Parts: sequence; C-alpha cells; structure tokens
Amino acid sequence: MEYQTIKFELLEAGIGLLTLNREDRLNAIDLDMLDDLYHFFRSLDDQQDIRVLILTGAGRGFCSGADLKGDRLAGEEGRKAFASASVHLEVIQKKYSGIIKEMRRISQPIIAAVNGPAAGGGMSMALAADIIIASPSANFTPSFINIGLSGGELGTTYFLPRLVGTARASEILMTGRTVKAEEADRIGILSRLVSEKDLLSSALETARRMVEKTPLGLRLTKETIRQNLDAPSLENAIEIENRNQSILCTAPEFFEAVARFTGKPV
Repeated sequence: MEYQTIKFELLEAGIGLLTLNREDRLNAIDLDMLDDLYHFFRSLDDQQDIRVLILTGAGRGFCSGADLKGDRLAGEEGRKAFASASVHLEVIQKKYSGIIKEMRRISQPIIAAVNGPAAGGGMSMALAADIIIASPSANFTPSFINIGLSGGELGTTYFLPRLVGTARASEILMTGRTVKAEEADRIGILSRLVSEKDLLSSALETARRMVEKTPLGLRLTKETIRQNLDAPSLENAIEIENRNQSILCTAPEFFEAVARFTGKPV
C-alpha cells in the first residue's frame, strides 16, 4: 500500500525501516498519519518475515507531536471532536493513544532511531519503542503541560518513571522542559547515544544482532518484558518465563541454535 505520511522500506532480510514522512511539519502527527500508522502496524500481523522494525523521522527531526494545525483537526472534523469531552475522548484521544498500544502490541521489536526533536506525541512514540538509539541532536520535550494539558499523555506516566525513576519523571513531566540527548543518555532514557552519521547504521547493527536469534525467541522476549513490567510478584514473572522456555526448548530452532553455539550436533 502507498502511504501519504509515512514511508516503509525493507532494508534487508527481516529488518524494516519505518520513516515518519512529513518533513515540512517536523513529522507532526495529523489524523492522516494516524490512519497510515494504524494500517501499517496492523499489517505487520501478516508479515512475520519483518522481524525487527526501525522507526525514525524524515529530515531534521524525529516527531514534533500532534499537528494542531492539520487540515482535518483544524477543520470541521476537529471542531466537532472538540465540542465535548466525550466526543473528544472517542474521536481524538483514544485514536492518538491507540498508536502507543499498537507499538507495544505488535510482535516485532521496535528500535527508535531518534534523529532530532521528539516532542509531545513524538516523545511518547520514542518511549514506547523497545530500544532507543539517539544522535546528539535528539531532544525530548513532554510539551503537553506547556499547552495546558496534563503531563500524563500517551503513556508518558507509564514509561518515563520506569526508565528514570519517579522523582526525575515527575520533574520532567511537571515542568515540560526539554531533555537533551546527553542528559537523556545519562539518566537512562536512551539505550545508546551515537554520532549523527552513525545513527541509522547503529540501529541497523542492533537489528542485525536481533534477527540472528530465533523468530519465536525474539517475539516472546518482547512479550515477556512487556508483561513483566506489570507482574505483581517475582513468582508471577518467573512463571511466564518458565512457560516460554519450555515452549522454546522443544522447538527445532532451539536444537539448531545450540548446535551452532556449541559446534556439536544435539
């Protein structure tokens, strides 16, 4: 399918690159982009040959968040959506936040290659990725509170405290300040900080190491991390891990992987 606001390409076997492609608007998320993203993420259910997804932005930025000046949002559709809280909740809020849930739902791990500003919903999309690699030009701004909204938006109050701790997350979300790349790396937002020229190659190198693993092993690792973020106890977390290991150690890929690792047939 041809998309209007995003671009997808298969970089090599198993690795896809999804680019937010509204460069003239710093890749702001309008309603058309939401439609494209929903269609794309849901199409991945039938594309298990795509095993790892790299997410980045076109041009000089990752994503500047919701496009409040977008044609549909600023037009009649937007006026109707903002007429009442109940309509806004269904037509706008759940539609934007649903993208974050789609990113976590898909079986493919996502590597965010943050190449510049990630503000508002752009910051939320970066936080929802499984791995965040950024260049020195990257910065993260939870701009929601700066325009009169709550700092808790699109999963920020779920992801950020888990990455940096409650005190740091509270200060960032309550002030709406920009966290630059070096600080983001120091406090634990980033998986890795790399040079501008090495951003995509570093993301690709990480993706290559991931696709060397068995398909089911990789998928279940993402699923287990996601589920165990909310595990009520260590016992519950280990039970999920136990189930996965018993499933995987009876798969043909397990014996092949052991043979490669040991150099001996199993």
